[in-house]
Amino acid sequence: MGFPTLKKITQEYANNDQVQFIAVQTVFEGYRFNTPDKLRQNQVKYSLKIPMAHAAGNPDTHQAPPIMRSYRSGGTPWTVIIDPGGIVVYNGFHVEADQAKDMIDRLIRR
Repeated sequence: MGFPTLKKITQEYANNDQVQFIAVQTVFEGYRFNTPDKLRQNQVKYSLKIPMAHAAGNPDTHQAPPIMRSYRSGGTPWTVIIDPGGIVVYNGFHVEADQAKDMIDRLIRR
């Protein structure tokens, strides 16, 4: 989910304690540009009031960061939606806000 979509969907659930968000900037290329400072700039630019982390791979070996390997993610923006039981219910490249909202709404209605 790109930053504009992430902003929209986090605002949708801002007052719902059943839904939590975290953004992880996974760096597998562009190491000089995809820095923690750049992540912070985007957090401020989009007024994202969620935890954000930076996970860099190894620029010398081109190995992806561990979180990318664990969730078998690739590309940007990648979205993972996890249900309350810890089961991954969505793991894919780019999701629209309405699509994410539908999935989340189904999870919190259970």
